[in-house]
Amino acid sequence: MIRLRKIVPATALAVSLMLGLGACSATGAQLDATLHESVVAIAERANAGDYPGALAELALLDRDVSAASDDGRLDADREQQIRAAIDAVRADLEAAEVASTPAPTPATDGDDDDSGPGNSDDKGKDDKGKGDKGKGDD
Repeated sequence: MIRLRKIVPATALAVSLMLGLGACSATGAQLDATLHESVVAIAERANAGDYPGALAELALLDRDVSAASDDGRLDADREQQIRAAIDAVRADLEAAEVASTPAPTPATDGDDDDSGPGNSDDKGKDDKGKGDKGKGDD
């Protein structure tokens, strides 16, 4: 839960960067709306504890930022600020994912279990090879 408290502010930072630095044009407003929707999806997944899903949404946001930058809808300064926010959110989400993953239970050394191969009480009592060899009905 402590990590979640850090994720929400980082996500809010990303939202404020994306919306506060928006362009005044209609294209800029549309881009802001698209980015905002992505950030809301990331925040919802993070708040629900779905860190892999939030990271996947963040990857989609990263892709959208690249596309907007490539086609000129996003200037270099704004892209750099958004990417810094994305990096901060990604670090928090990855840390939260690690923290929420249950630690594996330690395996026993198996000394108490005699059911494996070679642990039979019938050592040396195998009847293989014994029998009526040579005493057949020729």
